[in-house]
Amino acid sequence: MFNFTYAIIGVLIGMAVEPVGRFAKHGPSASPQWTWNKISRAVVAAAMWGFIIFSATFGFKYAIYAILEITTGVFISYYLRSENLSKKIK
Repeated sequence: MFNFTYAIIGVLIGMAVEPVGRFAKHGPSASPQWTWNKISRAVVAAAMWGFIIFSATFGFKYAIYAILEITTGVFISYYLRSENLSKKIK
C-alpha cells in the first residue's frame, strides 16, 4: 500500500509540474489561474526536487522511479489538457 500511495504522490506532483510549465499564458491554451502566481513555480519545483531527493535516500533505483513517476504525471496532465483543448476548439 505504501508503494502505491507513494507512486500516486509522484504522479500528482508531475501533474502539477506540467501546467506550471505553461506559466502565465492566457487564451485557449491558458494555464490554470493558480499557476499565474510567481510563488507557485517555486512551490512545485520544491515539491518535485524534495520528492526526488527523498526517494534517493532509499537508493538510486528509487530516485529513478521517482523521476519516472513525475514524468508519467506530466504526460497524463498534458494528454488530459490536449483532449480538453481539442473539445473546446471543435
